[in-house]
Amino acid sequence: MSATTRIGSSFLCRPPQYLQLPEGFGFEHGQAIRPFTICYETFGELNADRSNAILVCHALSASAHAAGKYTPEDEKPGWWDGMIGYGKAFDLERHFVICVNLVGSCWGTTAPASVNPDTGKPYGSQYPWVTITDMVRAQRLVIEHLGIPRLRCVTGGSLGAMQVLMWAALFPDSVESIIAMAGAAAVPVEGVAWHIIGRKIIESDFHFRGGDYYESSEPLRGLQVARMVGHMTYLSQEALERKFGRRRRHGSSQFEIDSYLEYQGTKFSRAYDANSYVRIQAAMDEMDIEEIYGTLEKAFASYRGKALLISFDSDWLFPPAEVEKVDAALRATGVDSTYMEIVTGNGHDAFLIDFHLITPPVKALFARLEASRGR
Repeated sequence: MSATTRIGSSFLCRPPQYLQLPEGFGFEHGQAIRPFTICYETFGELNADRSNAILVCHALSASAHAAGKYTPEDEKPGWWDGMIGYGKAFDLERHFVICVNLVGSCWGTTAPASVNPDTGKPYGSQYPWVTITDMVRAQRLVIEHLGIPRLRCVTGGSLGAMQVLMWAALFPDSVESIIAMAGAAAVPVEGVAWHIIGRKIIESDFHFRGGDYYESSEPLRGLQVARMVGHMTYLSQEALERKFGRRRRHGSSQFEIDSYLEYQGTKFSRAYDANSYVRIQAAMDEMDIEEIYGTLEKAFASYRGKALLISFDSDWLFPPAEVEKVDAALRATGVDSTYMEIVTGNGHDAFLIDFHLITPPVKALFARLEASRGR
C-alpha cells in the first residue's frame, strides 16, 4: 500500500511540474513560441516497466490539477478527485496518472497572458490560435519526457474526450485503451453556435481591445456574460428546474437563476483569462475528425486498443447520437468498443458529478484489460 497521506476521501499530491522547451513549440497553424513551458501533474507511482500510466485530458476551464490537495488546508481537491484516487475508478494503488495543462490554457503552460521575452509584455493577441492536435502533441511530449512507451489509457470528458479521440487517431500504437465521456468527434452545430455567441460577446467588450487588455484593471464584462452563456450548455432542463425553477431571490424580483449566473460569471472572470477562453473554445469548435480524415472509420483504422464511450441522456451539448456515431465507427474498424448511455438529470456536467454511475463501467474496462493481459 502507498504511503501517500490521505485526507478524508482525498490525498496529498505533488506540486505541478514543468517541461521546459528551450527550442520552443510549433503550432499546427505554422507559428512557434520560443521558449515554451508545459505544466503537468502526476499522481500515484510509475511501475518498473512503465506500463501503468493513464493520461487524463482536461476540459476547457480546468487545469492539470486533476486530483488531490497540495496541503491539508486546501478548500477543494482537484477537479476529478471523485474519479482519481486510492480505490477509485482510476486507482492510484495500481495506476500512475498524468494530467497536462492544455496549450493555450492560463494554468501554467505558456499562454496568452505569459510574458513574451522579446517584448517584455504578455503575448495577448499575438498568441497563436491553437488546435486540439497542438494539445495532443504537447501531451505526447510530456509522455516521452517521462519515458513512457505506451499509455495504458487516455481518458477525459467534454473537450477532454475530444482529445482522447484525437489520440486514437494520431497515435494509435501508443494507446492501450480510451475512455471518452460527454464528447464526440466534433461539436454539433448548436453547440458551435452558442460558443460563437459567447466569443462575440467577449470580442465586443470595449475593454477587451482585441486581446491586448492586460494593462487595464477593468473587469471584462464580456467574459462574465460569455461564461454565463457557456454555463447554460452544461446544464439540463431538469437540473435548472430542480435547482432554480422560477424562484425569486429573498423575496426580491431577481430570479435565482439570474443570481446564480452572475455569481458564476464573476467568479470565472476573476480566475480565468479571456484570451485563453476564446482560443481553447475555438479549438474545440474547429476540430472535426471526420472532416480531417474523410470518414471516422479512416480516422480510427489503425487503432487496435479497447474503447469505452459514455454519453448522458440529458447532455444536449454532446447528445448521445453523436457519441454513438463514434462507437459505430470504432466497431466498424474492428475495435473492441463499449458504448453506454447513462440516464441522469445532470446534463453535460454529469461526468464531473455522477461518479457513482461512471465508476463501474471504467472499472469493468480495466478488468477486461487485465484479462487480456492474462491471456
